Amino acid sequence: MALCRCLEKHPWPEGRTNKQGIKKEYIAYVKPAGYPKTALICGIKSCIWPGVLWLENHEKEAYKSSERIFKGPSNFAKMKADDNGIYGV
Repeated sequence: MALCRCLEKHPWPEGRTNKQGIKKEYIAYVKPAGYPKTALICGIKSCIWPGVLWLENHEKEAYKSSERIFKGPSNFAKMKADDNGIYGV
């Protein structure tokens, strides 16, 4: 599941271990469509900076295979990445 965090104050999120003991590792990020003038805002409660999409390895591979729509941790919304490539690898 992709994660939204800003680059200004909350870069490179640490993965979390779920109830099944599986750790999520965010290995790279992509910019959302329209970044930095995007509707996607950092997921940290008090932050108002534009966010980028942090990806796990399988999502990075999906991006390389032309996937641009990613699901977040809830069904509230999905996130659309731009075509400018992967960062932080």
